[in-house]
Amino acid sequence: MKRDILFIGSLEYPNIPKAGDSVKNQFLMEFFRQYRTVDYIDTFQWRRRPWVLLRVLWALCFGAYKNIVYSVSNESAYRLTRLFTTIPHRKRVVYSMIGGYTPVKIKQGIYQAEPFRKLDKILVEADKVVDMYEALGIHNAMRVYNFKPYTYLPDVGVAHTGTVKFVFLSRLTELKGVFLILKAVDILNERGFQGQYEVDFYGAIMPEIHDRFLSEVAHYDEVRYNGFLNLREEKNYTILSQYDAMLFPTMHPTEGFPGVIADAAIAGVPVIASAWNYADELVAQPQSGYVISVGDVEALANQMQYVIEHRDENERLRANCVRAAENYKMENVLTPSLLQEIGI
Repeated sequence: MKRDILFIGSLEYPNIPKAGDSVKNQFLMEFFRQYRTVDYIDTFQWRRRPWVLLRVLWALCFGAYKNIVYSVSNESAYRLTRLFTTIPHRKRVVYSMIGGYTPVKIKQGIYQAEPFRKLDKILVEADKVVDMYEALGIHNAMRVYNFKPYTYLPDVGVAHTGTVKFVFLSRLTELKGVFLILKAVDILNERGFQGQYEVDFYGAIMPEIHDRFLSEVAHYDEVRYNGFLNLREEKNYTILSQYDAMLFPTMHPTEGFPGVIADAAIAGVPVIASAWNYADELVAQPQSGYVISVGDVEALANQMQYVIEHRDENERLRANCVRAAENYKMENVLTPSLLQEIGI
């Protein structure tokens, strides 16, 4: 008997996922399982488990599936797209895009456009990405915002007092801007703001910066590393909601719709974000956050100073964030009608 869906993507089973793509993929697969029969192939750390690729090939050629949904990083997605559109089969194929860089690489000539035109559907996280595909003559893309399951509502009617608190919540890598934040701390301290603010970091520290990051953090009284904040436990949004602003000065070229932007909205926390590809669409400046130039430490310090000096204005932004979070609520994004739209 044919199964409805084979889902291919990083899931980190059976562990609690720490990477944003694995978090999203677990939620997405749980959604499909509410309505359809689903098998999966977990591609987490596939280089250590190369037989995973043989499972994918076998499933394509011999697996009794009506649909294949794959949600993997850009380079892996291109390889799978070429595979799925080259080998003859009768399965419907849907590509759920991680990040936002695939159409950029097509435009640059690094990826061929034709394999993507042959897909049944491409799910992307921002309207701007749909527009980029359309400009390339690829007309099968549709926007499906990143999503979170939650019932939590922060009490934005209670004003924050005391020390202004900034938070960083993501994988800790150089390209996510963690050292840029520390340089901004230096600038604020040179301007005399010691004791008026704090910066807390949450997330897995990548091995290549682990020792350097912890060593540098130890030099600051106002900076702390607090380990991993598991937001699959909804009670932890209470912790996140205590912050005045989230810092997200990413310099990552493949950034799409980071899940932490939705997390910040749910917790009622405005975001200070760098202007990556789709920031202006997802961080509604100045309604729910601020957008600064990529890699501009002076701009980051200036915006942090603005939050310190204009906390009353930040309270208005907190209420706007909560309203924006409705766009990312899982039951508002992943609906039975979505299955019909993507043909599953």
